[in-house]
Amino acid sequence: MRLKQLRIENNLRQSDVAKVLKVTPEAYSMWETGVRQPSLAGLIALSSLYGVTLEYLVGITDARRDYGNLSTDEERVLGWYNRLDNTDRQLLTLLLQSLAGNKKYN
Repeated sequence: MRLKQLRIENNLRQSDVAKVLKVTPEAYSMWETGVRQPSLAGLIALSSLYGVTLEYLVGITDARRDYGNLSTDEERVLGWYNRLDNTDRQLLTLLLQSLAGNKKYN
């Protein structure tokens, strides 16, 4: 499972995740180290918390989200976008608007 990777990417401590999931820090630590496995409800909550599919969470696929019929490049860009905080998303949106408004793309 990718619990530790996702937790670190999201700048969270084990105790932070445990609190959100309403489990003890010790229980969450055991999930992360593989000593114990979370319940289906726990997996769903983790998937929702990190904004990834269950398949990605447990290592079945490398696609973080199911975007339908998007190209690999489009999925990659959306994946990067989803990792950004709101401030960086706003900056990126402004940059994209500026680029798309360029005469070259009209």
